[in-house]
Amino acid sequence: MTSIIFDKHGFDRIKAEISRAALVVTDSNIAGLYGDMCDGAFLIPCGEQGKSPETLLAILKEMHARGLRRNDCVVALGGGAVGDVTGLAAALYMRGINFSVVPTTLTAIVDSGLGGKTAVDFCGVKNLVGAFHEPVRMVVSLEFLKTMPDRDYIGGCGECIKTCLLTQNAYRLLRDRFDALIARETDGLSELIDACIAIKNTVATDDLKDRGVRRILNVGHTVGHALESVNGFKASHGEYVLMGLMTECAMFKEYIDRDFYAEIVEMCKRLVSPPRTSVKPVLSLASADKKNANGSITVMLPVSAGNILELRVDRDLFSARYERATAELRSGR
Repeated sequence: MTSIIFDKHGFDRIKAEISRAALVVTDSNIAGLYGDMCDGAFLIPCGEQGKSPETLLAILKEMHARGLRRNDCVVALGGGAVGDVTGLAAALYMRGINFSVVPTTLTAIVDSGLGGKTAVDFCGVKNLVGAFHEPVRMVVSLEFLKTMPDRDYIGGCGECIKTCLLTQNAYRLLRDRFDALIARETDGLSELIDACIAIKNTVATDDLKDRGVRRILNVGHTVGHALESVNGFKASHGEYVLMGLMTECAMFKEYIDRDFYAEIVEMCKRLVSPPRTSVKPVLSLASADKKNANGSITVMLPVSAGNILELRVDRDLFSARYERATAELRSGR
């Protein structure tokens, strides 16, 4: 299990983590905002553009050029994209060296910074090439949330919502703190974020290779990942998760508690609009999703707080339900 360290007094713990690293990988946005932490860091492109095979090879070349050895540790300072590609480089270099994560986005704090899923996008498919390689530490400061762009913060809210659906206690916290969450009132969010971190860390540790219980973390991701790829990653990952969540729930709402369904859709619509992407490209990418088996498409459906149902549906049913659901969501029905 990844060790979680909370830096509640400025960035002292984070600077200590960085000072011990053999290499720090970050992007130009973070370097511009927090230059004092990025002296000597290796800079990669921002956002999803950084999750490319070319960036991965560039990091590996930098590791070799700096003479990193197997007992060295690399720090990923940034959002989910920085963590994904840096973690994969750490998994591959000398067949695996340690890395730690300093997440600078809400998404990375509550989701992508934990669990050991590292990857790059390949052949137009998100996270097609990757490895399981857990960070040894994650050092968290909510101070970073104050400088996040609005779109990225909304994406983080999406990951918080998804995670809080997984337990009754977290969902109660979400309902109580939802207004504070979307208003970015960081002083009142510690308990909610702690709950999300604990859920992700526990589930991922219990099922590192994503063969069993960890599949519940894919709520909203079947449609969400497809929309993300079709739309060229124009919005944040968490925004696509929200679109996927409301769409998948609308596709199979007969399985879901009625009040719970209404609450989910209302939360999602306060942050994103229902998707307008046609079914054909979504179906094509959803069919290629790694979660699928035996020609079916897998959807992880929240039917009530803490109760996730795994559905396997054929292409025709998926297509018909998607078209009906998106039309209903756009019409407000």
